[in-house]
Amino acid sequence: MAQPPLSTPPMDVVPSSRVRLARVALGAAHAVPAVVRGDVGPGGVCVTGDPPGVLEGVSVVAQPGGRFEVSLCLVAELVPLHELGEAVRREIATAAARDGLGERLGDVSVDFADVVAPEELS
Repeated sequence: MAQPPLSTPPMDVVPSSRVRLARVALGAAHAVPAVVRGDVGPGGVCVTGDPPGVLEGVSVVAQPGGRFEVSLCLVAELVPLHELGEAVRREIATAAARDGLGERLGDVSVDFADVVAPEELS
């Protein structure tokens, strides 16, 4: 019997919890003042596949117990980074809970690939 040809999944396919959490986390990070953008990070590995492309600046991997670890790699304005990282974590937890993904959220790490001065943003 002939095998059907390989094809891309239909665009109406519901994304997995992992991809949904990646979208929520990256969106929440961008909502925090002083976060400029996501970055693929050293080696370009801070990405999550989101057909038909990728989400740059977030990597989401499975943890035990049905949770997902979220790792962010961000570019930020010149501000205290420890406090900014904490604000990003809080925003992600709030957004995940709001979107029904709070029980799936595991560890969240926030790294900064670069810091830009105000004159670099113009």
